Parts: sequence; structure tokens; C-alpha cells
Amino acid sequence: MMPSAKMLPLVVAGGVVTIIVGFVLIVLLISWFSNPPFGLGNAPAQPIAFPHTVHVADNNIQCEFCHRNVTKGAAATVPAVETCLFCHKDIDGTSSTASDIAQTEIAKVRTAFETDQPINWERVHRLPDHVRFIHEAHIRYFTDETVPVKYGINGEEITQSTDVAQTCTICHGDVANKVEVQPKAGQSLKMGTCLDCHRKNDVPTDCTVCHK
Repeated sequence: MMPSAKMLPLVVAGGVVTIIVGFVLIVLLISWFSNPPFGLGNAPAQPIAFPHTVHVADNNIQCEFCHRNVTKGAAATVPAVETCLFCHKDIDGTSSTASDIAQTEIAKVRTAFETDQPINWERVHRLPDHVRFIHEAHIRYFTDETVPVKYGINGEEITQSTDVAQTCTICHGDVANKVEVQPKAGQSLKMGTCLDCHRKNDVPTDCTVCHK
């Protein structure tokens, strides 16, 4: 039955609203469960280029020097500008081996410090807000020498080590050799991945362990 002329605008408006609401719900679902954000490919560009290759692989800076809270609490945390200045008050990128890009990016760090502005690092790894992930607990477990056998996120056996950096690679991949940090290739951080890892390591899978 065709709608009357008077009803037609309401029908059209209702259809438009339905389409908009449906689109918003789809976008929210994708952004909620995807890695990287919105599932649109690579991680977002950072405000300052930070090559882990130079800092970690070449100069052996430990993960916990910059990510100060990783062995203490839930969030790993990102470094404050003052942390960067521990080195970059003296290292300005003007050495014969430094690139023009290094000099430019270090200048941004110094400017942020001098103007008392934070560096707004972009999130690369994302979990829903209702998920509780405690970095400290995972670091403690995977560096615990009293646990004879441990398994990684894909079920592979983990070599016994007390090295925090090696533990980080389980979820984050070989960050030390990345110029730009990206999510670990071929790896999802969805609920099923966490459950599989917990079961393999004989860790509780009760809902309250991971959900607020």
C-alpha cells in the first residue's frame, strides 16, 4: 500500500534517520573491536617521529626507561617531555651521522619542553574501555623464572627470560627494529586471542579477570 502524500515526508525522514543510525552503529562497532583504530590500515602518524631502531636497537635504551609504569601498573604510559630531555638536552641531531630529519624532530622535542607543552602521542594499540589489561601482571608472569613453561599469544613456547623487552614482543612484536610502531602483523587483540592465551597458560578466564 503506497503512503499518502501527507505521509510521504515522514516515511522519507524515517528512512533517512534509520540509515544514519545504522551507519553510526556500524562505525562504532568497527572502531570498538578493531586494531588499528577503525580498522583502516596502519597506525596513525605521530606528532614527532620516534625511531625505536635508533633508541632501542642502536642505543639499547630499555622499554621501561620511557614506559615508566609498565612494570608497576595497568598502563605502560608514554614518556613525558622531560624524559626525552634527559638525552636531548645534549643530543641535538647535528652530529655528522645524524640526518636532517633527526635534527628537525629533536627540535620539536626541545620546543615542546621550552613552551611547556605535552607531546600528544597517538594510540597505536587499542582495547575497548570495558577491558582491564594490567601490564604489570603480564610482565611479572612472563619474567617469572619459577614458571617453567610459558606460551605466547599464538601458542608458541616462550624462551625463559627475565628480559622485559622480550616479554613486550609477545603482544607488540619486534618494536626495537621498527622505525614506526605498528600493530603486530597478523595478530588480533580481540577477546578470543586473550582467552586462548589464558587457557594455554592455565590462567583464569573468569569474566571479572579482564572486565570492569
